[in-house]
Amino acid sequence: MSTEQAIAIISAGITLLLLIFAVDWRYFRDWIVVFLFKGLLDIIWGGAVAQLKMITYPVRLFAQVYDSSLLFEVWVFPVLCILYNQITREKGLWAILGYAVLFGGGITALEYPLEKYTALITYVKWTWVTSFYTLTFTFLFSRVFIAFYRWGCRYFGGRETEVR
Repeated sequence: MSTEQAIAIISAGITLLLLIFAVDWRYFRDWIVVFLFKGLLDIIWGGAVAQLKMITYPVRLFAQVYDSSLLFEVWVFPVLCILYNQITREKGLWAILGYAVLFGGGITALEYPLEKYTALITYVKWTWVTSFYTLTFTFLFSRVFIAFYRWGCRYFGGRETEVR
């Protein structure tokens, strides 16, 4: 087993444990929406970045089908996004912004050595700074989306229409 495969298996396992033990499942409806929204957004955005050869992923799942890191984009990042939204669920604007920076910075701090010392990711027309601000922005974007979703559920969900 290569170092890259070991890192991928460990990442997938840690993510599964976070999903099972750290997520507050009373808000299942919100979290499944965040997970699916984030996965879709990441497949589109990550696919575009990989197609433009800004980042390459020499070692990845389904390399013949998809140019990007599916493990990160459809599993690790969406679960981390659930945790971010859970932590900021009832927080104010400054906490929402601060946690987005912390989560974006945390992922970037892990990604940078992976880029430097493994074949999991290679920056071509990309830097750790680009990773940091795009990750931070996408955490914030998911927070805006779930706020809009909750508003829509409250606004449209409570109405009963009268049929005549």
